[in-house]
Amino acid sequence: MSVRIIDNDICFECKRETCAYIDVVTKNGTFFSSEGSVCPTGALQSNPAMMQNSPFLKKECINCGLCVGYCNKSNLAIDYLNNDFPLENCNSFGYNALVSNYLNRIFSFASNSNRNSSVLFDGYLEISSEKEAFVEVDAKEPLECMRGLFGDFLMYKGQYADEVNIGLIVLQDIPKREASNIYSVLEKMQSFPGLDKKQIYLSTFSLLRFLFLNPIPSGYDFERVFFSPLSEKVEQYKNRLKEEIGFEADPQEG
Repeated sequence: MSVRIIDNDICFECKRETCAYIDVVTKNGTFFSSEGSVCPTGALQSNPAMMQNSPFLKKECINCGLCVGYCNKSNLAIDYLNNDFPLENCNSFGYNALVSNYLNRIFSFASNSNRNSSVLFDGYLEISSEKEAFVEVDAKEPLECMRGLFGDFLMYKGQYADEVNIGLIVLQDIPKREASNIYSVLEKMQSFPGLDKKQIYLSTFSLLRFLFLNPIPSGYDFERVFFSPLSEKVEQYKNRLKEEIGFEADPQEG
């Protein structure tokens, strides 16, 4: 995958530089804020046409596509999109910023809650006016995210908006059932007081990028685009995503 400038002259004339920086948005009724910066690794810190070396060739670039989606001139493009994310160039704060910027465009509002040191959850998501979710982000450890969500549900019960009953875990890949015990933990969760009515969904960085870069007028249905581990098999889910929205979880290299 590579990001490129379509017309250098348009970049040179741009004064807003929303590809590198956006205004912080605070949701009315909460103290949460959306991101103020776009690039989660600092590879792009200003107008790309003003930089001596292309920011898209730097090792810090993780091909997240945020600059493409936030360019106010639609002057950045992705030549080839695969599911690779060189996340070794990004720390946990960068992960959270990346995910919140994706979700803030896909749904009503999202924030990187780690910007506020008084809360423990990685993100807060308003799916609709009546539905919220806690978000936990980790490149490889679903069980760590699961423990985090359990703590979020129990510690912040009724503290933010209405009681939050939905959790979203964002990983590099959705683990197969035979390769992870996250599924057995989810099943046991149903018998734990206070967690029996909670719904947990899984997603990936690459799917969020796809949804971010391919918006639809009606918006995406949360329950349809994210994986519900207790109601569907992994392969069924991947096949459904390919048929319904054209996203390939395991694309052929080309």
